[in-house]
Amino acid sequence: MKFKLSGLMAVLAVCMMSSSVCADDVAGITDFGTAGVRAITVEKEKEMGELFVTVAKSQLPVIYDPVLEQYVASLLSRMAARADGVKYPFEPIIVEDHTINAAAFFGGKIMLNSGLIVATDNESQLASVLAHEMTHVTQRHLARSMEARQDAMVTGIAGIVGSLILGVINPAVGMAGVSASIGGMAQSNINYTRANEYEADRLGIDLLYNSGFNPNAMADMMRKLQVRGENFNPAFEMLLTHPLSSKRVAEAENRARFYKVKPYYESIDFSFAKSRVEVRYSNISPKFNLEAAKQRLTKSQNDYGAWYMMALAALELNDYATAEKALNKLKVDYGRNLFVIDTLTDFYVAKGEYAKAESLLKEMIKSKGEQEVFIVNLANVYIESKNYAKAENLLKRYRRNAKSVTADSLLKTAYMKQNKTCELYQINTDILESKGQWNQAINSVNEALRYCNEKNTVLRLKALASRIVEERDFYDKLIAQ
Repeated sequence: MKFKLSGLMAVLAVCMMSSSVCADDVAGITDFGTAGVRAITVEKEKEMGELFVTVAKSQLPVIYDPVLEQYVASLLSRMAARADGVKYPFEPIIVEDHTINAAAFFGGKIMLNSGLIVATDNESQLASVLAHEMTHVTQRHLARSMEARQDAMVTGIAGIVGSLILGVINPAVGMAGVSASIGGMAQSNINYTRANEYEADRLGIDLLYNSGFNPNAMADMMRKLQVRGENFNPAFEMLLTHPLSSKRVAEAENRARFYKVKPYYESIDFSFAKSRVEVRYSNISPKFNLEAAKQRLTKSQNDYGAWYMMALAALELNDYATAEKALNKLKVDYGRNLFVIDTLTDFYVAKGEYAKAESLLKEMIKSKGEQEVFIVNLANVYIESKNYAKAENLLKRYRRNAKSVTADSLLKTAYMKQNKTCELYQINTDILESKGQWNQAINSVNEALRYCNEKNTVLRLKALASRIVEERDFYDKLIAQ
């Protein structure tokens, strides 16, 4: 199923550096304490991570694609099982951005740009970047960095926090504020940052190998960034946030040599994920992608990433014959793969073959469980076939135990199609609040109060309205610093 919703980025994680900014005594808003960063607990780091996600969703073009999200999450889980110091699950946030970048935040939040997936040649290279970022989290580098800066920067933190938030919204204004607040203090932190980067390299390479990936991939990725970014191409943001040197690359190469060579497992999902990003989340035209896929297949009929690219591009062009040819090839060896199931469902829906799509998805749910990919696709099948009540019941049951922006958006559509105005405004409020769009959320909850009459629902909505106002005021104070 194809989803493309606007979303996010982030900087609020630095909020925890200042008691004057973060210790707001506001009901319903997390109190991050006044004892300074040395008192930051794992629980508070998790809370900061959730704060980051909310602000990110309000600012950046986040990709809400359950298949892609589940793939990246599986890489993180595979490595988390082998990592030391894991305090919480890792969660990917994929941003639709052609620049090559990734970043780690409190609470196991790993942000990566779609451009990073396109830039990597294999799964080990992608995993090497994720392993590096995961190590920043497990070694608590951000918290340690804040501790190192606390004494020197405590009086200027409020201004920095506000400027960083503005920097997400308006980089020119934000960076001017950051420069004025930081002044000459940045240089004193360079060596500490370099130490963090070297540690993340070393432990990240260990994590790669222990997780079954090629440990040489980290040095390979570093060389790739150096060569492709040698002309200071602005697409290579990672060179700014993770500065490379010949010494750093050499150390990564030397460390990888210590490991015994063994077979490394690379999933076909990497090829599918890369093709999916190139077709759906880039500026490349479907016609170009279709021709590129055909060209690749002249070299190898077993290039399944090319077959998948062909299927996706052909669907974009309503070329159902070509899409069917590609999907039939993929079904032979990968008929139960999530990427293939998702696109095969899109194919059936596009052709109006709803019964086939429903049967396929119900079979997958029966054998693999109620995974988000299957649920949202099945709900979409019901909506496209005008079975709105079925979609509503399915999604309401699913969201009792799971959070999904995609599921919520589909439920909103189901309510709208059934003219369930009270329920429509309630789910719309939930979506807007989760994305940090508080003013719109307040308007939405007020509309819900106009249409909802049941006593308990009205009480809940009034409490929700108060909470959203408090959340909005909290962020307004941060920006105003």
